[in-house]
Amino acid sequence: MKTMITGIRPTGTITLANYIGGIKKFIEQQKEYKSLIFIADIHGLTTYIEPKEIRNNILDITALYLACGIDLEHTIIFQQGDVLEHCNLGFLISFQCSVGELSRMTQYKSKKLELAKTDKDMGLFIYPTLMAADILLYDASIVPVGEDQRTHIEKTRDLGERFNKVYGKTFELPEYQIPKIGAKIMNLQNPKVKMSKSAPKNDKGTIFILDDVEITKKKIMSAVTDNEGKIYFDPERKPGISNLLSIMAVIDNLSIEEVSDKYKDYTYKDFKIEVADKVSKFILNIQDKFYKYRNDEDYLKKVLKEGANKARKLASKKMDEVRKTIGLKL
Repeated sequence: MKTMITGIRPTGTITLANYIGGIKKFIEQQKEYKSLIFIADIHGLTTYIEPKEIRNNILDITALYLACGIDLEHTIIFQQGDVLEHCNLGFLISFQCSVGELSRMTQYKSKKLELAKTDKDMGLFIYPTLMAADILLYDASIVPVGEDQRTHIEKTRDLGERFNKVYGKTFELPEYQIPKIGAKIMNLQNPKVKMSKSAPKNDKGTIFILDDVEITKKKIMSAVTDNEGKIYFDPERKPGISNLLSIMAVIDNLSIEEVSDKYKDYTYKDFKIEVADKVSKFILNIQDKFYKYRNDEDYLKKVLKEGANKARKLASKKMDEVRKTIGLKL
């Protein structure tokens, strides 16, 4: 059986975009693969967060994944930091990389601009090599990601292929899987930029899964649209309306063509009311389940510990193979 893997940093709060761009597809096909989810706590250290907040976020994410439908009979969920083979392989994979190519990575360049001159950026710089290790360590075939992570998966393939050429076939090369609808859900107030879980809690353009639904409704009702007054899908000319149509297509389980036809005669106000109502009901269903899991921290810690034990068995086996292949294991 092929392996599918995904990871998420314990920073910020999970958004509707996170669900649409990665979680939904993973859950739908988790039984078709050997499935793994890791909470990327080490990746999360690229920016400083209070340790207490990181711990809370780890438990929040675990509860949220379970609330969204993760089946522990088919999926291993664990903390990246509990399986240190990720770091070991990340260091070895870095030897397949040049400083120049890492400095040209799009996310590194864009995020470096956001840092103050006193901030340390090495974590951002080596992010791709650790991410490559996260995936190659389990010989993952499929990695469900949003559009913005495409380059990281391509870099993972490059690094795995280089290693294979030098040392012989060692790693499977993964394929990224980007959802046909909602690969990049945009900010409601600025539909030219993506909705980000790193946004501040008071950001009016970001729908956080754990927000009070009345706040969510207000955000949707105030979403930026245009002056045309017609509902159809055209991300270039109508980014705001197209973004709302993408959200509704996922919620209604319809194609873009179907959802566009369904709402073509609506006014913008009536359309937003429909979006706000359906998104709120969808989120409430997840929240109800989330709080049941979140209120039992012992259970969540048990889930993560058991998951780490299972992941470590897979990871240590692969690391033994890697160490033998490159000559480090006598």
